[in-house]
Amino acid sequence: MRRSITLFVAALVLAGCGAAETPAVAPSSSAAPAGTEWMDGFCGSLIDFAKIGDFKLPDVEQGDVAKARNAMDEAFAVFAPGFDNAVKGLSALGQAPNAEAETMRKDIVAALTPIRDRIVAAKTELDAAPKDDKRAAAEAGLAFQRIGKDINDMPDPFQQLETNASLKALAAQAPNCKKLPS
Repeated sequence: MRRSITLFVAALVLAGCGAAETPAVAPSSSAAPAGTEWMDGFCGSLIDFAKIGDFKLPDVEQGDVAKARNAMDEAFAVFAPGFDNAVKGLSALGQAPNAEAETMRKDIVAALTPIRDRIVAAKTELDAAPKDDKRAAAEAGLAFQRIGKDINDMPDPFQQLETNASLKALAAQAPNCKKLPS
């Protein structure tokens, strides 16, 4: 799971740190390069998703239902909004600045949506169970393992940010791309 998230963060860092220098502040009479606003929304949609890369599931001793439940609650509190905000934000973006950007957006939404749906379903089941339900905590743990495998098996839809010069240049100009962790 960490591999995919690490690749994602590395791709976005590379995209935001291209060879081109970023001007300090553009005068108000100058318009931002076409597509910068779209790329800013793109990166803004992924800020919570990027936080997933920093999450570490706490160690839990077998049989400690309370700690297992807390660990699963912590995991879902990071993963659910990370995936959900990414899918919703990317889906709501307006017209992409070019065909490559639109393809990248669609690829990421297609990769994240089924995983987001599994996360939301597992979180909903866990939330509905009593806090001391050992079976619910165990099922949530198994669901989380499957979700981690899904993330690891996910194709790297962010590769275009490394290889497409126009997307890399747009990311270098977008403030939200600079907010993504390095």
